[in-house]
Amino acid sequence: MKKRTIWSNNDYEEWGDAMREEITEEEITPEYYAFCREIDLGDERCNLNVEVDGCIIAFASLGLWDGRREGAGIIGTNVKDILNSECDYVTWYCDTYNVRCDAIHHDGTNHYLYRVAESREKAQRILEKFGRGMIEKKFRRMTKSLRPYIANVYGW
Repeated sequence: MKKRTIWSNNDYEEWGDAMREEITEEEITPEYYAFCREIDLGDERCNLNVEVDGCIIAFASLGLWDGRREGAGIIGTNVKDILNSECDYVTWYCDTYNVRCDAIHHDGTNHYLYRVAESREKAQRILEKFGRGMIEKKFRRMTKSLRPYIANVYGW
């Protein structure tokens, strides 16, 4: 199964090529691109306004100025809640089994893996164990994929 992009603002060149038939060359600016992509992101949030059976957790590998750090946190109970970032360039996508995000900022790149815990209480217990060094194989067994919720919306 291939990687399927949910939303990205890391495609300025491709976007410009596609837009040349619809707008003038002078209108193809980084500012106009950012404006259009923000509207598109709002549309994706509407599309993915889907409650999950449980609670979404984000596991992160953060690229910071002083090296990589691991982290995790509770996102919420709605798929659209994952579509938030303060980074410069962001791509949310589904791979074979999971939903992921690569977010580029001035210090490096953050990588996120989103999983669904059975409940907020179970999510809290998973985060406590993660803080004590739980390995990825273990938290994958304790959670389920977010991908089916998104695949259902887009008919994948």
